[in-house]
Amino acid sequence: MRLVYLVMLVLYGRASSNTESCCRNRGVSEACSRALCRLASPPGDNERYTIFEPRIGCDQFLPEIAECIVDGRDSTECCRTNAIQDDENSCLGLCRGSPDGVNHWIRYQSCLSINLASMYSCILSSHSNTPTPPQLMRIASKTGTTVEIQWSPPAKHPELVHIYKVSGHKHEEVTHSTKLLTISLTNLKQDTLYSVYVVAHASDISRKSTPSDVLHFSTSFSDNVGVKYSSKVYLPKEASGASLACHLRMGVGTKMHMVWEKKVGSAYRRVDGPRFKTTTYASEEGPLVLVSALDIRDLDSSDFGIYKCHVRGNSNEYGEVHLVAHSYASGPPPPNPPETLLECCSRSVVRAHCNSVCRAGSTRERGLKPGNFLPRIRCLDVFQSLLRCTLSEMNNPGCCIRKKIPYHCLGMCDSNFELTTQSGSNCLEYQNEVRQCQAEVLDTRPEAVSNLHVKNEADVAVLNWERSENTEVYHIYHRRRKGPYRFLSTTKTTARVRNADEIVVLAVNAYGAGSANRIAFEDNEWIGNYD
Repeated sequence: MRLVYLVMLVLYGRASSNTESCCRNRGVSEACSRALCRLASPPGDNERYTIFEPRIGCDQFLPEIAECIVDGRDSTECCRTNAIQDDENSCLGLCRGSPDGVNHWIRYQSCLSINLASMYSCILSSHSNTPTPPQLMRIASKTGTTVEIQWSPPAKHPELVHIYKVSGHKHEEVTHSTKLLTISLTNLKQDTLYSVYVVAHASDISRKSTPSDVLHFSTSFSDNVGVKYSSKVYLPKEASGASLACHLRMGVGTKMHMVWEKKVGSAYRRVDGPRFKTTTYASEEGPLVLVSALDIRDLDSSDFGIYKCHVRGNSNEYGEVHLVAHSYASGPPPPNPPETLLECCSRSVVRAHCNSVCRAGSTRERGLKPGNFLPRIRCLDVFQSLLRCTLSEMNNPGCCIRKKIPYHCLGMCDSNFELTTQSGSNCLEYQNEVRQCQAEVLDTRPEAVSNLHVKNEADVAVLNWERSENTEVYHIYHRRRKGPYRFLSTTKTTARVRNADEIVVLAVNAYGAGSANRIAFEDNEWIGNYD
């Protein structure tokens, strides 16, 4: 008897160690990992309240904690049976790896304070008597009305599986049972979307896994599968970290979990480990969109390459993010300098009285006046155009997702996201976080060239300026009478330009260019930083 007791102690200790390691790898703080990810020693009565105070803030990690502690097992029945009070059940979703109910925080915390000890006892027991979910859901064959689905045994305790139960959406809500690793579904409707998942049960049917990844398929022969999102992130080889972003539509019944994989050779391997942290959440309204950021620290040369992101259970539709090793300071510069605000936003603004800084049609260069920058109050519908132009050089969606800025506000962070006038007015409370993300981009680049002076010698303009910190090279663009740009590059702080009435000087390093310093010759004088 003593031997059995010792064995159980070892198993329980190992389970607590594994869950705590999982929590840390998923980005849960040290304090919250110690408090909530050690199944064998749940927090005491007082600690169950203090760990959720703002100074510790464990509530923000509940989605990650829930998935780690259950490790693919659903102990809901045990938790419900052993609950101290039947009506205090709003937190029992934790027993199946879900933070459901957390939006009603007072009731949720009351439930935890009463039931947490019995819940953790149930969850801990499940680690030794319950299988984890079936793996590698796949379609073996398909017709217009039938499909054969296969899967692999659970990763942990496959020997405990007594039966598999197959459930799905739009399949008459019927649950099929089988002892095999395959099942055929018949009498399906043609040209219809279906979602199927499998649960592994032990001989005691109440001891079951959480659902497998949801397998989405269509009985149409022209399935719309493949890349749904694609982007490239350019960073120098010596960068210390990287932040990748992805957003995909969610299907019915999908889990709010984004899977990140990296291409290694001809195969993809799941991204995992202490150097990687993912942040994932869904849009609040409208079509459900799952957004996710993958942050990589201590960047290594092997981290560059192709990454794939997909909603868990639907690997047929995915996003691709290419992390490319690139130095903006090497090689020839782009053929044209960055557009001015006027050049960018005047293309998309229709109503002349709304243009403000975007007003087009003037042939004179003007110094930029702060009062002329924003659209008039009755023209806020053009704000999106102006915002896209100001953001184009500072896009940083990964940072904004990491800060959990709502999906409808991500247009403040990245010009590739939509930002309507209505959503924009509701997003102003996040402007400090957005500025921090913009600063992340700008802090890696050089300061703008300052004290740019010009001396005319016949048709030659002799330029000199102060050295800008963190600069590897200067690009000088010049043209005359709105003709095509010509350019030259130098590592010095002086240059000679012939026959030009418009000059742009950029300080550049491996991460990109600083703000442009522009001068134009008008009315027999050089004016600076025109719009």
